[in-house]
Amino acid sequence: MDKKKFITILTAGFALFAMFFGAGNLVIPPYIGLKIGALSGVAFAGFFVSDILLSFLAVVMVASVGLTFTDLGKRFPPLFVNALVFLIIVTLGPLICVPRTGSTTYEVAVQPFFPQIGKITFGVLYFGITLLLSISKAKIVDIIGKILTPFLILSLTILIVVGTINAPKELVDNSYSFGEAFAFGFSKGYLTLDVLAGVIFSGLIISSIVREGYRSEAEKKQVTILSGVIAAGCLVFIYGGLLYLGATSNLSSSEGISYIDILKHIAYSVLGDNGGIVISIAVAFACLTSAIAIVSAMGEIFENISKGRIPYKWGVWICSLVSFALSIRSVDEIIHYAGYLLDFSYPITIALTLFVLFFGKRVQSNAPYIVGVTLTAILSGLFIIGDLLHIAWINNFKTLLPLADYRIEWFIPAFLSFIITAIIVKRV
Repeated sequence: MDKKKFITILTAGFALFAMFFGAGNLVIPPYIGLKIGALSGVAFAGFFVSDILLSFLAVVMVASVGLTFTDLGKRFPPLFVNALVFLIIVTLGPLICVPRTGSTTYEVAVQPFFPQIGKITFGVLYFGITLLLSISKAKIVDIIGKILTPFLILSLTILIVVGTINAPKELVDNSYSFGEAFAFGFSKGYLTLDVLAGVIFSGLIISSIVREGYRSEAEKKQVTILSGVIAAGCLVFIYGGLLYLGATSNLSSSEGISYIDILKHIAYSVLGDNGGIVISIAVAFACLTSAIAIVSAMGEIFENISKGRIPYKWGVWICSLVSFALSIRSVDEIIHYAGYLLDFSYPITIALTLFVLFFGKRVQSNAPYIVGVTLTAILSGLFIIGDLLHIAWINNFKTLLPLADYRIEWFIPAFLSFIITAIIVKRV
Protein backbone atom coordinates (compact mmCIF):
# COMPACT_ATOMS: atom_id res chain seq x y z
CA MET A 1 0.00 0.00 0.00
CA ASP A 2 1.46 3.38 -1.02
CA LYS A 3 1.81 6.29 1.41
CA LYS A 4 -0.93 8.39 -0.21
CA LYS A 5 -3.52 5.61 0.05
CA PHE A 6 -2.54 4.91 3.67
CA ILE A 7 -2.96 8.59 4.62
CA THR A 8 -6.30 8.76 2.75
CA ILE A 9 -7.59 5.66 4.58
CA LEU A 10 -6.38 6.95 7.95
CA THR A 11 -7.85 10.43 7.45
CA ALA A 12 -11.18 9.09 6.16
CA GLY A 13 -11.33 6.49 8.96
CA PHE A 14 -10.70 9.06 11.68
CA ALA A 15 -13.19 11.43 10.07
CA LEU A 16 -15.85 8.70 9.93
CA PHE A 17 -15.20 7.81 13.58
CA ALA A 18 -15.57 11.46 14.63
CA MET A 19 -18.74 11.85 12.57
CA PHE A 20 -20.22 8.81 14.33
CA PHE A 21 -19.00 9.79 17.76
CA GLY A 22 -21.35 12.53 18.92
CA ALA A 23 -23.28 13.42 22.04
CA GLY A 24 -25.18 10.17 22.46
CA ASN A 25 -22.06 8.12 21.95
CA LEU A 26 -20.46 9.74 24.98
CA VAL A 27 -23.31 9.43 27.45
CA ILE A 28 -25.00 6.14 26.48
CA PRO A 29 -22.20 3.52 26.99
CA PRO A 30 -21.51 4.58 30.62
CA TYR A 31 -25.26 4.42 31.28
CA ILE A 32 -25.37 0.84 29.95
CA GLY A 33 -22.42 -0.16 32.11
CA LEU A 34 -23.96 1.37 35.23
CA LYS A 35 -27.34 -0.32 34.68
CA ILE A 36 -26.08 -3.80 33.75
CA GLY A 37 -23.05 -4.11 36.03
CA ALA A 38 -21.53 -7.61 36.06
CA LEU A 39 -22.92 -8.58 32.63
CA SER A 40 -21.67 -5.42 30.92
CA GLY A 41 -19.68 -7.53 28.47
CA VAL A 42 -22.89 -9.20 27.28
CA ALA A 43 -24.61 -5.82 27.03
CA PHE A 44 -21.67 -4.53 25.00
CA ALA A 45 -22.10 -7.44 22.58
CA GLY A 46 -25.70 -6.33 21.96
CA PHE A 47 -24.60 -2.71 21.65
CA PHE A 48 -21.84 -3.76 19.21
CA VAL A 49 -24.31 -5.51 16.91
CA SER A 50 -26.95 -2.75 16.78
CA ASP A 51 -24.44 0.08 16.64
CA ILE A 52 -20.92 -0.65 15.38
CA LEU A 53 -21.55 -3.68 13.15
CA LEU A 54 -24.72 -2.36 11.51
CA SER A 55 -23.15 1.09 11.04
CA PHE A 56 -20.19 -0.49 9.26
CA LEU A 57 -22.55 -2.52 7.06
CA ALA A 58 -24.47 0.68 6.23
CA VAL A 59 -21.25 2.28 4.93
CA VAL A 60 -20.43 -0.84 2.88
CA MET A 61 -23.99 -0.87 1.48
CA VAL A 62 -23.72 2.72 0.22
CA ALA A 63 -20.29 2.03 -1.30
CA SER A 64 -21.80 -0.92 -3.17
CA VAL A 65 -24.52 1.19 -4.84
CA GLY A 66 -22.64 4.40 -5.68
CA LEU A 67 -21.35 7.55 -4.02
CA THR A 68 -24.29 8.40 -1.76
CA PHE A 69 -27.43 6.81 -0.34
CA THR A 70 -29.50 8.71 -2.91
CA ASP A 71 -27.80 6.62 -5.63
CA LEU A 72 -30.26 3.89 -4.64
CA GLY A 73 -32.61 5.98 -6.79
CA LYS A 74 -30.85 4.52 -9.85
CA ARG A 75 -32.25 1.15 -8.86
CA PHE A 76 -35.45 1.86 -6.95
CA PRO A 77 -38.20 4.41 -7.64
CA PRO A 78 -36.74 7.86 -6.81
CA LEU A 79 -39.81 8.80 -4.74
CA PHE A 80 -39.28 5.71 -2.54
CA VAL A 81 -35.58 6.49 -2.01
CA ASN A 82 -36.07 10.23 -1.51
CA ALA A 83 -38.75 9.61 1.12
CA LEU A 84 -36.37 7.33 3.03
CA VAL A 85 -33.49 9.80 2.73
CA PHE A 86 -35.69 12.67 3.94
CA LEU A 87 -36.91 10.61 6.92
CA ILE A 88 -33.36 9.64 7.90
CA ILE A 89 -31.69 13.04 7.54
CA VAL A 90 -34.48 14.95 9.32
CA THR A 91 -34.47 12.42 12.17
CA LEU A 92 -30.69 12.37 12.34
CA GLY A 93 -30.24 16.09 11.89
CA PRO A 94 -32.45 18.88 13.19
CA LEU A 95 -34.89 16.75 15.22
CA ILE A 96 -32.49 14.75 17.40
CA CYS A 97 -28.76 14.51 16.92
CA VAL A 98 -27.66 18.06 16.15
CA PRO A 99 -29.71 19.73 18.93
CA ARG A 100 -28.49 16.99 21.29
CA THR A 101 -24.87 17.90 20.52
CA GLY A 102 -25.53 21.51 21.48
CA SER A 103 -27.41 20.61 24.65
CA THR A 104 -24.75 18.10 25.76
CA THR A 105 -21.88 20.51 25.16
CA TYR A 106 -23.62 23.17 27.22
CA GLU A 107 -24.51 20.89 30.15
CA VAL A 108 -21.05 19.26 30.38
CA ALA A 109 -18.52 21.75 29.06
CA VAL A 110 -20.02 25.20 29.64
CA GLN A 111 -22.57 25.36 32.47
CA PRO A 112 -20.27 23.91 35.21
CA PHE A 113 -17.49 26.42 34.45
CA PHE A 114 -19.40 29.43 33.15
CA PRO A 115 -22.87 29.34 34.76
CA GLN A 116 -23.41 32.99 33.86
CA ILE A 117 -23.60 32.05 30.16
CA GLY A 118 -27.20 31.19 29.27
CA LYS A 119 -28.15 28.29 27.02
CA ILE A 120 -29.51 30.57 24.29
CA THR A 121 -26.32 32.66 24.22
CA PHE A 122 -24.21 29.52 24.02
CA GLY A 123 -26.49 28.07 21.34
CA VAL A 124 -25.96 31.09 19.11
CA LEU A 125 -22.17 30.70 19.43
CA TYR A 126 -22.14 26.89 19.05
CA PHE A 127 -24.42 26.72 16.02
CA GLY A 128 -22.69 29.75 14.53
CA ILE A 129 -19.38 27.84 14.59
CA THR A 130 -21.11 24.73 13.22
CA LEU A 131 -22.62 26.77 10.39
CA LEU A 132 -19.30 28.46 9.59
CA LEU A 133 -17.36 25.18 9.41
CA SER A 134 -20.11 23.44 7.41
CA ILE A 135 -20.34 25.97 4.58
CA SER A 136 -17.24 24.67 2.76
CA LYS A 137 -18.28 21.10 2.01
CA ALA A 138 -15.10 20.22 0.11
CA LYS A 139 -13.00 20.60 3.28
CA ILE A 140 -15.29 18.79 5.74
CA VAL A 141 -13.38 15.48 5.87
CA ASP A 142 -9.99 17.19 6.25
CA ILE A 143 -11.28 19.56 8.96
CA ILE A 144 -12.70 16.66 10.96
CA GLY A 145 -10.17 13.91 10.20
CA LYS A 146 -6.92 15.87 10.49
CA ILE A 147 -7.71 18.68 12.93
CA LEU A 148 -10.57 17.86 15.32
CA THR A 149 -10.39 14.07 15.72
CA PRO A 150 -6.88 13.82 17.25
CA PHE A 151 -7.98 16.06 20.15
CA LEU A 152 -11.10 13.94 20.63
CA ILE A 153 -9.25 10.60 20.66
CA LEU A 154 -6.46 11.89 22.94
CA SER A 155 -8.81 13.27 25.60
CA LEU A 156 -10.96 10.11 25.66
CA THR A 157 -7.92 7.81 25.71
CA ILE A 158 -6.55 9.60 28.79
CA LEU A 159 -9.89 9.20 30.58
CA ILE A 160 -10.30 5.52 29.66
CA VAL A 161 -6.72 4.39 30.35
CA VAL A 162 -6.46 6.12 33.74
CA GLY A 163 -9.97 5.03 34.70
CA THR A 164 -9.36 1.40 33.73
CA ILE A 165 -6.09 1.22 35.67
CA ASN A 166 -7.74 2.52 38.84
CA ALA A 167 -11.11 0.75 38.44
CA PRO A 168 -12.25 -1.80 41.06
CA LYS A 169 -11.90 -5.41 39.94
CA GLU A 170 -15.36 -6.52 41.08
CA LEU A 171 -18.49 -5.53 39.14
CA VAL A 172 -21.88 -5.19 40.82
CA ASP A 173 -24.45 -7.88 40.00
CA ASN A 174 -27.61 -5.98 39.01
CA SER A 175 -29.68 -9.17 38.55
CA TYR A 176 -29.92 -9.13 34.75
CA SER A 177 -30.03 -12.37 32.77
CA PHE A 178 -27.80 -12.85 29.70
CA GLY A 179 -30.76 -12.28 27.40
CA GLU A 180 -31.89 -9.16 29.24
CA ALA A 181 -28.37 -7.73 29.25
CA PHE A 182 -27.94 -8.34 25.51
CA ALA A 183 -31.37 -6.87 24.72
CA PHE A 184 -30.68 -3.79 26.85
CA GLY A 185 -27.39 -3.13 25.07
CA PHE A 186 -28.95 -3.80 21.67
CA SER A 187 -31.87 -1.41 22.25
CA LYS A 188 -29.61 1.37 23.57
CA GLY A 189 -27.55 1.12 20.38
CA TYR A 190 -30.51 2.74 18.60
CA LEU A 191 -30.03 5.94 20.62
CA THR A 192 -26.57 6.64 19.19
CA LEU A 193 -28.14 7.05 15.71
CA ASP A 194 -24.98 5.55 14.19
CA VAL A 195 -26.77 3.34 11.63
CA LEU A 196 -28.63 6.38 10.31
CA ALA A 197 -25.33 8.26 10.40
CA GLY A 198 -23.59 5.48 8.48
CA VAL A 199 -26.10 5.73 5.65
CA ILE A 200 -25.70 9.51 5.43
CA PHE A 201 -22.03 10.11 6.34
CA SER A 202 -20.75 7.44 3.98
CA GLY A 203 -21.56 9.81 1.12
CA LEU A 204 -19.21 12.47 2.52
CA ILE A 205 -16.45 9.89 3.03
CA ILE A 206 -16.85 8.18 -0.35
CA SER A 207 -16.94 11.54 -2.16
CA SER A 208 -13.70 12.60 -0.44
CA ILE A 209 -12.10 9.26 -1.40
CA VAL A 210 -13.10 9.75 -5.05
CA ARG A 211 -11.69 13.31 -4.96
CA GLU A 212 -8.36 11.81 -3.84
CA GLY A 213 -8.26 9.89 -7.13
CA TYR A 214 -9.67 6.47 -6.17
CA ARG A 215 -12.40 6.35 -8.79
CA SER A 216 -12.48 2.71 -9.90
CA GLU A 217 -15.14 0.54 -8.27
CA ALA A 218 -12.56 -1.80 -6.72
CA GLU A 219 -10.37 0.96 -5.26
CA LYS A 220 -13.34 2.96 -4.01
CA LYS A 221 -14.72 -0.06 -2.16
CA GLN A 222 -11.32 -1.07 -0.77
CA VAL A 223 -10.50 2.37 0.64
CA THR A 224 -14.05 2.82 1.98
CA ILE A 225 -14.10 -0.56 3.72
CA LEU A 226 -10.63 -0.07 5.27
CA SER A 227 -11.67 3.41 6.45
CA GLY A 228 -14.76 1.81 7.99
CA VAL A 229 -12.60 -0.78 9.76
CA ILE A 230 -10.48 1.99 11.31
CA ALA A 231 -13.60 3.87 12.43
CA ALA A 232 -15.11 0.66 13.87
CA GLY A 233 -11.89 -0.14 15.74
CA CYS A 234 -11.85 3.31 17.34
CA LEU A 235 -15.50 2.93 18.31
CA VAL A 236 -14.91 -0.47 19.92
CA PHE A 237 -12.08 0.94 22.05
CA ILE A 238 -13.90 4.11 23.09
CA TYR A 239 -17.34 2.53 23.61
CA GLY A 240 -15.92 -0.44 25.46
CA GLY A 241 -13.85 1.81 27.70
CA LEU A 242 -16.72 4.16 28.53
CA LEU A 243 -19.08 1.25 29.20
CA TYR A 244 -16.53 -0.33 31.56
CA LEU A 245 -16.05 2.97 33.40
CA GLY A 246 -19.82 3.15 33.87
CA ALA A 247 -19.91 -0.39 35.25
CA THR A 248 -17.13 0.41 37.75
CA SER A 249 -18.31 3.90 38.70
CA ASN A 250 -19.68 2.98 42.16
CA LEU A 251 -22.81 5.01 41.42
CA SER A 252 -26.28 3.80 42.33
CA SER A 253 -28.18 2.63 39.24
CA SER A 254 -31.37 4.38 40.35
CA GLU A 255 -33.92 5.63 37.84
CA GLY A 256 -33.37 9.25 38.82
CA ILE A 257 -29.77 9.60 37.66
CA SER A 258 -29.27 11.35 34.32
CA TYR A 259 -26.99 10.38 31.45
CA ILE A 260 -24.94 13.55 31.91
CA ASP A 261 -24.54 13.03 35.68
CA ILE A 262 -22.98 9.61 35.10
CA LEU A 263 -20.47 11.00 32.61
CA LYS A 264 -19.48 13.89 34.87
CA HIS A 265 -19.14 11.59 37.90
CA ILE A 266 -16.80 9.29 35.97
CA ALA A 267 -14.64 12.18 34.79
CA TYR A 268 -14.21 13.69 38.25
CA SER A 269 -13.73 10.35 40.04
CA VAL A 270 -11.05 9.25 37.55
CA LEU A 271 -9.09 12.47 37.05
CA GLY A 272 -10.16 14.66 39.97
CA ASP A 273 -10.57 18.36 39.18
CA ASN A 274 -8.79 17.80 35.86
CA GLY A 275 -11.57 15.42 34.88
CA GLY A 276 -13.92 18.29 34.24
CA ILE A 277 -11.47 19.82 31.80
CA VAL A 278 -10.72 16.54 29.98
CA ILE A 279 -14.37 15.55 29.60
CA SER A 280 -15.27 19.08 28.51
CA ILE A 281 -12.69 18.91 25.72
CA ALA A 282 -13.92 15.45 24.69
CA VAL A 283 -17.56 16.54 24.70
CA ALA A 284 -16.88 19.74 22.78
CA PHE A 285 -14.94 18.00 20.00
CA ALA A 286 -17.22 14.94 19.86
CA CYS A 287 -20.33 17.06 19.54
CA LEU A 288 -18.87 19.64 17.17
CA THR A 289 -17.51 17.04 14.73
CA SER A 290 -20.85 15.24 14.55
CA ALA A 291 -22.81 18.48 14.23
CA ILE A 292 -20.61 19.69 11.35
CA ALA A 293 -20.92 16.35 9.55
CA ILE A 294 -24.70 16.12 9.91
CA VAL A 295 -25.37 19.74 8.95
CA SER A 296 -23.12 19.31 5.89
CA ALA A 297 -24.81 16.05 4.93
CA MET A 298 -28.25 17.64 5.20
CA GLY A 299 -27.19 20.49 2.92
CA GLU A 300 -25.83 18.06 0.35
CA ILE A 301 -28.88 15.77 0.49
CA PHE A 302 -31.38 18.62 0.16
CA GLU A 303 -29.43 19.88 -2.85
CA ASN A 304 -29.43 16.40 -4.47
CA ILE A 305 -33.08 15.60 -3.77
CA SER A 306 -34.27 18.98 -5.05
CA LYS A 307 -31.94 18.79 -8.08
CA GLY A 308 -30.30 22.06 -7.07
CA ARG A 309 -33.49 23.99 -6.32
CA ILE A 310 -32.52 24.02 -2.62
CA PRO A 311 -28.84 25.10 -2.62
CA TYR A 312 -26.37 23.42 -0.26
CA LYS A 313 -26.09 26.55 1.89
CA TRP A 314 -29.87 26.75 2.38
CA GLY A 315 -29.94 23.19 3.75
CA VAL A 316 -27.07 24.04 6.10
CA TRP A 317 -28.89 27.14 7.36
CA ILE A 318 -32.21 25.27 7.85
CA CYS A 319 -30.58 22.46 9.83
CA SER A 320 -28.59 24.89 12.00
CA LEU A 321 -31.58 27.10 12.84
CA VAL A 322 -34.01 24.26 13.67
CA SER A 323 -31.32 22.50 15.72
CA PHE A 324 -30.64 25.70 17.66
CA ALA A 325 -34.33 26.03 18.52
CA LEU A 326 -34.61 22.43 19.77
CA SER A 327 -31.29 22.50 21.65
CA ILE A 328 -32.95 24.58 24.39
CA ARG A 329 -34.30 21.27 25.76
CA SER A 330 -32.19 19.18 28.16
CA VAL A 331 -30.27 16.12 26.96
CA ASP A 332 -32.59 13.74 28.81
CA GLU A 333 -35.67 15.38 27.23
CA ILE A 334 -34.19 15.04 23.74
CA ILE A 335 -33.26 11.38 24.34
CA HIS A 336 -36.79 10.68 25.62
CA TYR A 337 -38.65 11.93 22.55
CA ALA A 338 -35.93 10.55 20.26
CA GLY A 339 -36.85 7.00 21.26
CA TYR A 340 -40.15 6.97 19.36
CA LEU A 341 -38.68 8.54 16.22
CA LEU A 342 -35.83 6.03 16.23
CA ASP A 343 -38.13 3.07 16.83
CA PHE A 344 -39.67 3.97 13.46
CA SER A 345 -36.69 5.05 11.34
CA TYR A 346 -34.07 2.58 12.62
CA PRO A 347 -35.81 -0.68 11.60
CA ILE A 348 -36.50 0.72 8.13
CA THR A 349 -32.84 1.68 7.64
CA ILE A 350 -31.54 -1.62 9.00
CA ALA A 351 -33.94 -3.65 6.84
CA LEU A 352 -32.97 -1.85 3.63
CA THR A 353 -29.25 -2.10 4.45
CA LEU A 354 -29.45 -5.86 5.00
CA PHE A 355 -31.69 -6.43 1.96
CA VAL A 356 -29.26 -4.64 -0.37
CA LEU A 357 -26.15 -6.31 1.11
CA PHE A 358 -27.52 -9.86 1.14
CA PHE A 359 -29.77 -9.85 -1.93
CA GLY A 360 -28.61 -6.86 -4.01
CA LYS A 361 -26.86 -8.89 -6.70
CA ARG A 362 -29.30 -11.81 -6.79
CA VAL A 363 -32.69 -10.08 -6.58
CA GLN A 364 -33.06 -7.41 -9.27
CA SER A 365 -36.80 -6.72 -8.97
CA ASN A 366 -37.82 -3.64 -6.95
CA ALA A 367 -40.92 -5.29 -5.49
CA PRO A 368 -39.31 -7.42 -2.71
CA TYR A 369 -37.34 -4.45 -1.38
CA ILE A 370 -40.35 -2.14 -1.37
CA VAL A 371 -42.62 -4.77 0.22
CA GLY A 372 -40.04 -5.65 2.89
CA VAL A 373 -39.32 -2.04 3.83
CA THR A 374 -43.01 -1.07 3.72
CA LEU A 375 -43.98 -3.94 6.04
CA THR A 376 -41.16 -2.93 8.41
CA ALA A 377 -42.50 0.64 8.44
CA ILE A 378 -46.09 -0.54 9.08
CA LEU A 379 -45.08 -2.83 11.95
CA SER A 380 -42.80 -0.21 13.51
CA GLY A 381 -45.51 2.46 13.31
CA LEU A 382 -48.14 0.08 14.69
CA PHE A 383 -46.00 -0.88 17.68
CA ILE A 384 -45.22 2.77 18.47
CA ILE A 385 -48.96 3.57 18.46
CA GLY A 386 -49.60 0.58 20.73
CA ASP A 387 -46.94 1.78 23.15
CA LEU A 388 -48.05 5.42 23.16
CA LEU A 389 -51.78 4.69 23.50
CA HIS A 390 -51.42 1.52 25.61
CA ILE A 391 -53.45 -0.60 23.17
CA ALA A 392 -53.44 -4.10 24.64
CA TRP A 393 -53.99 -6.17 21.48
CA ILE A 394 -51.13 -4.45 19.65
CA ASN A 395 -48.75 -4.91 22.55
CA ASN A 396 -49.80 -8.56 22.95
CA PHE A 397 -49.32 -9.17 19.22
CA LYS A 398 -45.85 -7.64 19.45
CA THR A 399 -44.77 -9.97 22.26
CA LEU A 400 -45.86 -13.02 20.23
CA LEU A 401 -43.45 -12.24 17.38
CA PRO A 402 -40.01 -13.90 17.30
CA LEU A 403 -37.12 -11.79 18.67
CA ALA A 404 -39.50 -9.42 20.49
CA ASP A 405 -37.32 -9.70 23.60
CA TYR A 406 -34.48 -8.15 21.58
CA ARG A 407 -36.68 -5.37 20.17
CA ILE A 408 -36.29 -6.59 16.59
CA GLU A 409 -39.74 -8.16 16.30
CA TRP A 410 -40.00 -6.71 12.77
CA PHE A 411 -36.98 -8.70 11.54
CA ILE A 412 -38.51 -12.12 10.72
CA PRO A 413 -41.73 -10.73 9.13
CA ALA A 414 -39.69 -8.29 7.02
CA PHE A 415 -37.34 -10.96 5.69
CA LEU A 416 -40.16 -13.45 5.10
CA SER A 417 -42.11 -10.83 3.14
CA PHE A 418 -39.00 -10.07 1.07
CA ILE A 419 -38.35 -13.74 0.26
CA ILE A 420 -42.01 -14.56 -0.50
CA THR A 421 -42.34 -11.51 -2.78
CA ALA A 422 -39.09 -12.41 -4.57
CA ILE A 423 -40.39 -15.96 -5.21
CA ILE A 424 -43.75 -14.68 -6.51
CA VAL A 425 -42.11 -12.12 -8.82
CA LYS A 426 -39.74 -14.77 -10.20
CA ARG A 427 -42.60 -17.16 -11.02
CA VAL A 428 -44.93 -14.59 -12.56
